[in-house]
Amino acid sequence: MQPAIYFQIVIVLVACVLLVAIFRRLRLPTILAYLLIGFMIGQMGFSFFAPNSNSHYIAEVGVVFMLFSLGLEFSIPRVIAMRSQVLGLGSLQVLFAILLYFVIGNLLLTDWRVSLILAAALAMSSTAIVTKQLNDQQETHQRHGTLSIATLLFQDMAAIPLLILVPLLAGSSEQAVWPLLSQSFINGVIAVTVILMAGKYILPRLFHEVAASRSDELFVMTSLAVALVASWFTQLLGLSMALGAFMAGMLLAESQFKHQIETEIRPFRDILLGLFFVSIGSLIKIETIIEHGLLITGLVFLFVTSKFLLTWVAASIMGEAQAASLRSAVILAHAGELGFVLVGLARQTSLLAEDIATIVLTVGVFSMLIATFIIRHNQTIINLLGKKQSRRERFNNDKKQITAATEALTQHVIICGFGRNGQSIKRFLDRLSIDAIVLDLDPIRVNEAATGGEAIFYGDARRRSILHAAKIEQARLVVVTFENKTSVLDLLSVTRNHFPQIPVLVRTKDDQNLETFLQHGATQVVPESLESSLMLVAQVLYSLGLPLRSIIGEIQKVRDDRYQMLQSFFHGGASDMLRVLQTHHEQLHAVILTPESKTVGVALNTLTLPEKVAIESIRRGATALTPPPRDTVLAAGDVVLLSGEPESIEKTEAMLFSG
Repeated sequence: MQPAIYFQIVIVLVACVLLVAIFRRLRLPTILAYLLIGFMIGQMGFSFFAPNSNSHYIAEVGVVFMLFSLGLEFSIPRVIAMRSQVLGLGSLQVLFAILLYFVIGNLLLTDWRVSLILAAALAMSSTAIVTKQLNDQQETHQRHGTLSIATLLFQDMAAIPLLILVPLLAGSSEQAVWPLLSQSFINGVIAVTVILMAGKYILPRLFHEVAASRSDELFVMTSLAVALVASWFTQLLGLSMALGAFMAGMLLAESQFKHQIETEIRPFRDILLGLFFVSIGSLIKIETIIEHGLLITGLVFLFVTSKFLLTWVAASIMGEAQAASLRSAVILAHAGELGFVLVGLARQTSLLAEDIATIVLTVGVFSMLIATFIIRHNQTIINLLGKKQSRRERFNNDKKQITAATEALTQHVIICGFGRNGQSIKRFLDRLSIDAIVLDLDPIRVNEAATGGEAIFYGDARRRSILHAAKIEQARLVVVTFENKTSVLDLLSVTRNHFPQIPVLVRTKDDQNLETFLQHGATQVVPESLESSLMLVAQVLYSLGLPLRSIIGEIQKVRDDRYQMLQSFFHGGASDMLRVLQTHHEQLHAVILTPESKTVGVALNTLTLPEKVAIESIRRGATALTPPPRDTVLAAGDVVLLSGEPESIEKTEAMLFSG
């Protein structure tokens, strides 16, 4: 590798580390950091990140992995259930956008072919930005998120014939268009059939064998290979790389390996996706902004506004609720990476003039820059647009339904969140004839569960009015099962401030936020990972013949002590250590004192230990001091067992040796 290229890569990597860290600390979208870095290196003229360099092909792999991860969230049955949104809303949005921008283009430009290409490019929205932002905000499965993603899926499919059409418009005869489009359709059928067959007969067996090998390295390579092979296959047939990756992920969505695959591929996806946004930011030229600043500002405003209106009209025609229609319109009101591909292809074929292409790309990039803000605050924007009344009407309807259902209830249980844990709790309560009502924000789950006869309603449990409608004043218990920390804290704030007498039980995946939730008013916090360990311990003790009363007493002692006994672990290999630190902030570490250690001959009560660390025990030969008396004098050969956070343990170990 040339030294200059290596230097450029190092500069970009360091800039990414610094800016992403700063943007995260400021609670700003990290996409903005990548776009800003791209803009800066675009002005510096880095050859490695030039528009025609190989780095752009590497960056596109990030979009492939993003679509693969998105496919893991959408199984085939779910996509089939979304067909009305994909084919209905998606087709209307693309059709309306192309027609409007084509008419405007014909009024401003002389060549109808250029107008058509620009109209098709502007009809696209960014799959990468939307999916990342909605995932970060946990809005993917809300109605407006579902509508947005369904529209993006149709845009990705519509881009296939459009990409074929550009070179044909540049020089081929009109008679050659239809045979090529027909061939594209046939290739699409072949791709779908082959990937479906592979997903049904090959992928499950492949991942089963790989998982049986218990090799993290092999599992990661297999996950990457599946995504890349599927995208390569569809590209080989002249189709979109993203289409193959999405289908492969969708086929694995119902497998038992779904969550592990998503975990393993996430680091590669996020890094390469960051590189993709860097490459997008590098398209902005400071000369173009200075020369056409007012024009670009006006075009960005008109483009974002018009696309918002087009999507809103399309969603309204499809009969979608006003709030969901407006929020999806806000989310999709920007340009997309496939539009850049269309513009770039038209520029390469000399169909599009360089100055027009540069202005269009700049407008598109600025709209994507704005998109990171408007997607993040889509609900606030709708409120500012004067749609508070419709929002109130929706909440009033939700409250009326909940109030009617709870009218005769008293001493009931309110379950917030209806995932696997919420459903398990509800089934046991039903078996014991204990009244319960469920609040959830996933419209698909609410609809399916309500159809199945469950007492479940669409409602935000963080809102005082919704809890009041659920008769929380007369409830026996509130159970919180969702995982988002901010949402749990918001709910605890409402219940403690307005309904302090009602006990609130919070379920968490691990003990990372246990103390935080207790400090904010949770009556009890149940870490799922630690409770599973307690159940295993209880079964072991019962199998050993211990009295049931003694077992229950020991288990309850651990719970009363806030699971302190279970919060530290001896770590294993590097990958295992990473998983432990993601779920448990404390670990155990044994230190063997040597004769040269400065603390040999020193009593424990004279040591000043760092914060967040404790000496659990001292093993001296066959004797174990658990816990060690405070006047214990350390001796050479002592095994000191430390418990605490990794950084504090490192400091304590250094102190034990150096004094």
